Amino acid sequence: MRKRTEEKRQAIVEAAYEVFIEAGFEQASMSEIATRAGGSKATLYGYFESKEEMFFEVMNECAAQEIKGAFALLKTSVPLHEALTGFGKHYLIAILKPQLLAIRRLAIHEGGRSHVGMLFYERGPKVGWQMVTSFLQQSYEAGRLRKCNMTVATAHLRALLEAELAELCLLGVPVDTSTRNITQVVNRAVDVFMSAYGDIKGQSC
Repeated sequence: MRKRTEEKRQAIVEAAYEVFIEAGFEQASMSEIATRAGGSKATLYGYFESKEEMFFEVMNECAAQEIKGAFALLKTSVPLHEALTGFGKHYLIAILKPQLLAIRRLAIHEGGRSHVGMLFYERGPKVGWQMVTSFLQQSYEAGRLRKCNMTVATAHLRALLEAELAELCLLGVPVDTSTRNITQVVNRAVDVFMSAYGDIKGQSC
């Protein structure tokens, strides 16, 4: 019974993802999602309390499957540059995949129309980047980073990682997203970050 339940939920998630991407949140039809999932609207509401709840769960689940591995690479047991580089490559490869780009475009679009985009951020990206902030704080305490505002440092790290490719990909501009190029992009980003925040004789920033 549990197996069938999980399979059905996954079918709903996949159908909902397709409909949300095609139609957007406001125009997405629960009837259409039910049809594609092979069930009824009553079945949908058996898994999700509302269309908003479904949207949050679908978007977060899709994103989490791709990105969660990146945050697992943030370990204080390895050199900081190595940890940030490993994280950065996994993160950038994940967010530049077509599925993640589609999710991000949809969240941005909904952000200008309703509170859905903000709530998606609160439940998804914000949680992940708070983990990065915690990791950077631990790195500071271990003497690997200068004393600074770790929330700001996290924002700078994210901006550096996304600076060369993310916006272009979001806009559909053809760019080189090969593993080789992404590795070079991440190395440059981490080098700049470490130049700004790496510990140098206890200096603050």
